[in-house]
Amino acid sequence: MPVIEISAIDLKKLVGQVDLEKIQQYSKLEIVKVENSDQLNVEVKDSNRPDLLSIEGIARELNGIFGKEKGLAQYKINNSSFVLNSENVMARPEIVCAVVKNVKLNDFAIKQLIQLQEKLCDGFGRKRKEAAAGVYDFDKIKWPIIYKSVKPDGIKFTPLDMSEELTPRQILVKNEKGREYAKLLENESEYPLLIDSANQVLSMPPVINSNHSGKVTEETKNLFIEVTGFDREKIMLALNIIIAALADRDGEIYSVSLNKAGKKTTSPEFKTKIKKFSLEEANKRLGLNLSAKEMITLAEKARYSAKLKKDEIEVETPFYRPDIIHAFDVIEDIAIAYGYNNFEAEEPKIFTIGSVLPETKKANRIASLMTGLGFQELLTFNMTNKEDLFKKMNLKEENLIEIENPVSQTYSCLRNWLLPSLVNILSQNTTKQYPQRIFEIGTVVEPADNEVKSETVQKLAIAFSDTKVNFTDMKQIILYLMKNLDIEFEIKESNHASFIEGRQAEIIINKKSAGIFGEIHPKVLSNWGIEMPTAALELNLEVISI
Repeated sequence: MPVIEISAIDLKKLVGQVDLEKIQQYSKLEIVKVENSDQLNVEVKDSNRPDLLSIEGIARELNGIFGKEKGLAQYKINNSSFVLNSENVMARPEIVCAVVKNVKLNDFAIKQLIQLQEKLCDGFGRKRKEAAAGVYDFDKIKWPIIYKSVKPDGIKFTPLDMSEELTPRQILVKNEKGREYAKLLENESEYPLLIDSANQVLSMPPVINSNHSGKVTEETKNLFIEVTGFDREKIMLALNIIIAALADRDGEIYSVSLNKAGKKTTSPEFKTKIKKFSLEEANKRLGLNLSAKEMITLAEKARYSAKLKKDEIEVETPFYRPDIIHAFDVIEDIAIAYGYNNFEAEEPKIFTIGSVLPETKKANRIASLMTGLGFQELLTFNMTNKEDLFKKMNLKEENLIEIENPVSQTYSCLRNWLLPSLVNILSQNTTKQYPQRIFEIGTVVEPADNEVKSETVQKLAIAFSDTKVNFTDMKQIILYLMKNLDIEFEIKESNHASFIEGRQAEIIINKKSAGIFGEIHPKVLSNWGIEMPTAALELNLEVISI
């Protein structure tokens, strides 16, 4: 979890009190070390709360808990005539920005601004890959600004804290920050550049600011802030967190008009969300008996706006809180505002005996039948990649759950069916003895239109590889399973690209499609380097009741 340094003196100015015990009790923060009478090292215990990566965000949270402020933090965006013209910058296509005037910058504020910028870019921004922020002295900029691409040797400017003019290519070699972040531009033929109308370079995102306008001191009163990346929503969040922190230092926020390919937009954007829940549901989850008024008061302490609307409590969530996905997240914050230490311990009034879940009983029963047929049970990874799921299985790509920033392309998404995992195992054992009989009872994850946008489904997959294995062999296995499980089913013709046409069939249970089986297509076997004929099955166990 990220650790930030804050000043107790600065915190007292922003909140009015420094009660370390209360800070830890009523927030997702932990004081991990007190360096001296002033410096505190604070660990943010929730990585989904980038708004807490600065003392201003912490103070905003505590001001609600301590009753100094209540409800949604309000920030005004003033209209302006500031314009940024953006060209088609392939290396980092998205940019958002804002101006903050009349900021009260002292040593504390500057240190926090730099720390917030670094923490956001390193953690939330994935080492500047997904989001890189720049902060500039507004009064040294001649508007409008241009965001464009330049050749590696197409311009020269003086990087921050240097006295020598360098080309972008030279910066990536001679400058410390340039060497550190050179990999972000290593495959690009042109580099991003921010330049004002006086032809003064502001920065080379995401690497370094210029020495001309990229340095902020206590004399700086007005700031220009920009964030570049690939996902507008993500970089807008980073921008909003930075300018909200500056606004908490009495800064005045001004919008910037963005022109790109004839399309005009404006930033920043403070978009909030509405979440609703019933008082009964919240009290049941919390084990409390709070009135609607008390629940609303706690929600306001947690920095939400809240009101009773018909039979539900409706809350408006802060624009800087990406972690609020479900109403349950709001209820959790209400519990924190109530105080975990204030919950009374209760002895359970019910007596329960542990038992096996129905889906586990089902899996155990099927596994017992399969091992009785001489099949070996496997347990493979839920994580895989699209090539294995689609290309190697002779299928067109479908929508699935992908990892946004995978460490390895081998494990870049969640599987949406089991069979490729078994075929993969067979491909790794082509030199072993045949026949090879394997099966797996596992889960797959499918996209769904619900709160979590996905659904976990339990399935059975079987693969049988031998010199003469065919459709009939797999059909006999299905008949054996269904008879022993006392399940009525039908078989009808199917057309699945992973199987041989005319040697495959769909399984129908309760008039619903429950699975498919047949002989694996020779093209699929070739893709995996498997030389033996192979029959396989995949069955959705969710439609089976045992």
